[in-house]
Amino acid sequence: MATSTGTISTSAGPLDVATLVSKLMGAEAKVLDPLTSQASSYNSLISAYGNLKNAVSTYQSALKGLTAASFAAQKSSVSNSGTGTPLTTDPFTADVNTDDSTKVLAQKIQSAGYPSSQQFTAGDSVAIKIGTNPPTFVTLQANATLAGVRDAINASKAGVTASIVTDGTGDHLVMESNTAGTANTIKVQANNSLAGLAYDPSSSTPSTVTQIQAPRDATAAASGTYSVSVSQLAQAQKITSTGFAAGYSFDTGILAIKTGTGSTAIIKPATNTLAGVRDAINASDAGVSATIVSDGTAAHLVLTAKDSGSANSIRVSGTGSYAALTFDPSGKYSSPGVATGQTYDAGTGGLTLKVGNTTTNVALSGAGKTLQDVRDAINTANAGVTASITNDGTQDHLVLTPSGSGATSPVSLTGTGDFVNLSGSTMGQLQAAQDAKLSIDGTTVTSASNTVKDAISGVTLNLTKVTTAADNFSLTISNDTTGVTSTATTFVSAYNALAKSIADLTKQTPATTLGQAGTSSPLASESSVQSILTQLRSALLGNVPGGSGISSLTDIGIGFQKDGTLALDATKLSTATTKNFAGIANLFTSTATTNADGTTTGTNGILTNVQKLVDGFLADGGIIDTKTKGLQASLKINTDRQSVINTRLSNMQDQYTNQFNALNLTLASMAATQSYLTQQLANLPKAGG
Repeated sequence: MATSTGTISTSAGPLDVATLVSKLMGAEAKVLDPLTSQASSYNSLISAYGNLKNAVSTYQSALKGLTAASFAAQKSSVSNSGTGTPLTTDPFTADVNTDDSTKVLAQKIQSAGYPSSQQFTAGDSVAIKIGTNPPTFVTLQANATLAGVRDAINASKAGVTASIVTDGTGDHLVMESNTAGTANTIKVQANNSLAGLAYDPSSSTPSTVTQIQAPRDATAAASGTYSVSVSQLAQAQKITSTGFAAGYSFDTGILAIKTGTGSTAIIKPATNTLAGVRDAINASDAGVSATIVSDGTAAHLVLTAKDSGSANSIRVSGTGSYAALTFDPSGKYSSPGVATGQTYDAGTGGLTLKVGNTTTNVALSGAGKTLQDVRDAINTANAGVTASITNDGTQDHLVLTPSGSGATSPVSLTGTGDFVNLSGSTMGQLQAAQDAKLSIDGTTVTSASNTVKDAISGVTLNLTKVTTAADNFSLTISNDTTGVTSTATTFVSAYNALAKSIADLTKQTPATTLGQAGTSSPLASESSVQSILTQLRSALLGNVPGGSGISSLTDIGIGFQKDGTLALDATKLSTATTKNFAGIANLFTSTATTNADGTTTGTNGILTNVQKLVDGFLADGGIIDTKTKGLQASLKINTDRQSVINTRLSNMQDQYTNQFNALNLTLASMAATQSYLTQQLANLPKAGG
């Protein structure tokens, strides 16, 4: 019979090897019990810290939703106390402190232009001073271009960020203060080859460095009531061409478009169809958008300025085939110049005038017709234009001004024979370019856009309708006390949700039966969790100066209860928002400024401090991350130890099995020998037999 080895037991004997080995290994395996228990504890703690991280992350998200603006919010309301009917409704809305007009700005200065090949000498230096901080000296270690000077300044951490901009006058070094506000202005002293970078407005020495952005402190819209009326809305100019038949081809000439003060765009269509012209215009930087509108018999090219305002009028110049698309911002057609006193023979030619879709043959007959005769004949025809004559100093021009029902129509004048030199056309104006016009407290304000900024500091007006003489609109800017109450409530609720989560994770429940042990949550004895709560409570109980009587949460009705949560006294908060609105914003969101020398000015507000704490708790290397990684490392050690013991137990099981298998075989062999001997003895002759 073969002998079994390892974990394979044999039944070739009186012993139950499998049972014997199992019982022995069960006793041996108890050495794993402490490690198993320890691993379970580690896993519970890791899971609990994961739940803590989720709770703190939720709190972090809630805090990020609370901005400085939410604690200093202002609101607008519009009312109409006009009399009579009908009164205008909703002619404008107002956004408060949403644009850049009240935001803090950093000073930015720019040098004169330098050639790209300009070299600055090694050893020359600049001293850069920000506000009241001590200057930082920057010395060139080797000859350098302006880019090298820029890099040296940035490497010095002098409190500014240097960059280079290039224009037609050369390369300019731009320096912007890293800290915004009027207290952080830039002064630069420089020597030798760098002398041109010196800047000190208080100095009598002339400087080629100029300020391109003034520093500004953050402000808020001034609360108050303003009388507002709107007499005109801004609109973008829109023009349309005469109709073109299907298949019309622009075979000769060029087309140029200029909008407002922008540069002139030369249009180069890929195809010479009207659609090709449209696509080329839209692909250009001409400041207009082009569409094609069909009236059922002909197609019209429609151009709309991309920006509204009277300054953004469209001018189109065309030669050859493109002359049909010419447009002057005035909407008038001006003929080519003709010599003063020139006469025309109506017997050899004539004039056809087209205004919109209406064609008129200008009544002219006989020879010796002057430009004045042409003018009078057009006016007599009453064809939708008014004709006049201008002189540019050397030549006369026939001028056609659309009027009456044709005031918005394109105009085309076609001459034959003697009159051919008067031929030409202009697109019609569907909508004039105009500014918005409004009155604020009696002061006339114009704006190229219906979004009016800076007319009232911190307020953006969004115009939608024109008001009437019967209207009497008032815009009121006031502190949003309701919004601050809602924000403070959110602040309290977010903390209480975190406090409850931590309480659940650290809860200890004593036993109700004598002699039995109590129960506790996984983090009940974790000092790290207590440290988190202690730091948060310390931040929430902190004092913030500068609030004119509001320096702590208790001053506005927020305080801790016995269970560790926060409570909000709505009445006390309401009183505080009414009496000292700015103090509340200072309490929560004031920010300390770090100077170039590492010192700080001012004090962080409570929200600012709590946000920094929470960000630190959740950061890599923070208290939660460090604790979790430590537990994971301990669990790894535990797992490795269990692996070693399990290997040893496996080897021990093999040894036990082999030993008992061998013993079983021995016993089996002995039993066989005994049986054989017994048989042999039984077969021996009996005495006296």
